[in-house]
Amino acid sequence: MKKIFLLCMAFVLVFGSNAQEVADTLKADTIKKKILIEDSWSNQKKKSEKKETVKTQSWETNADTTKVKFLEKDLVKVVEDDKGIKAKIGKIGKVGFEEDRDTTKIRLGGKQINIIDGWHGTRIRIQKVNPWDANQDKFFLEEEKGFRGHWAGFEVGVNGFADEYYGDYLDDQKDFMDLDMAKSLAVNLNFLQYDISLQKERNTIGLVTGMGLEWNNYRFDQNITLANDGSGKIEPIAFDPDWNIKKSKLTSLYLTVPLLLEFQIPVKYKSRRVHMSAGLVGGLRIGSHTKVKYKSNGNMHKDKDHDDFNLNTLRCAAHARIGYRSLNFFATYGLTDLFEYNKGPELVPFTVGITLVSF
Repeated sequence: MKKIFLLCMAFVLVFGSNAQEVADTLKADTIKKKILIEDSWSNQKKKSEKKETVKTQSWETNADTTKVKFLEKDLVKVVEDDKGIKAKIGKIGKVGFEEDRDTTKIRLGGKQINIIDGWHGTRIRIQKVNPWDANQDKFFLEEEKGFRGHWAGFEVGVNGFADEYYGDYLDDQKDFMDLDMAKSLAVNLNFLQYDISLQKERNTIGLVTGMGLEWNNYRFDQNITLANDGSGKIEPIAFDPDWNIKKSKLTSLYLTVPLLLEFQIPVKYKSRRVHMSAGLVGGLRIGSHTKVKYKSNGNMHKDKDHDDFNLNTLRCAAHARIGYRSLNFFATYGLTDLFEYNKGPELVPFTVGITLVSF
């Protein structure tokens, strides 16, 4: 079995070497053609820089470890120590060969073949073992990808208000911004993400930024809508009592930009992680309107009124996220009020939600 295993490994190594030589030849011919074309207008320094890119290595040897590369990717990785040989062939599988007194062990993924030489002949026993992972054997540690945060995606949440203060509003006008929270939904489309790793050798801590769109629907619990009074202050407007109100709401649309610090904790083979992040999300209001749906005289009506309604043009909010793999929960708490100062009640908006689709 040992001879068969070594012959197989030799075949793979020879194949990788030949394939690499072909790739090197094609790559060298291509670069030489580019150099000839550019020679008429490029200087000697540029030609020398181009020639340096021709140099490639198909074999890398470090102590008892040998690597064979094909098109800049590891084709075969082999290490030999006192116990035997371990090999990794691309992404196909992981093979271990070990001799221990009268026992030869060949390990293929989660299976181990034991060949035992004894007084009564040779016995073969196959047993199930735990697959190799980075925590058990650094030899099989995959090259870690760059840091990847969790912002981009499609999210839904529930809106609410905290720290409500109506100031000098009349008693019958106070609490006019009370919401039907079950129907006050937030919809986020985070379409752009940019990640910045803060570590050199690991990819578990980084900064996350990007861009998104945030629709906030504030469904009124009372049968009112909003308008500006003569002084420019927002006030509630009651409907005709003969109207059968189906819904009345305020909707805002913000362009958002986050700046989050994210931590990731590997929990299984480093590919599955718990992620936590916190930071700030800035917003620029790009649209707002009220919408009323009601039934009058047997007919259904829908009225929209587009206005700024004294909503803050710029806003800032504290933001936190936690999740596992693609499952993600988020919460946003406003650091600025919903309305401009002294132009409406003091309300701090907050949102709690979940990511439905990650990009």
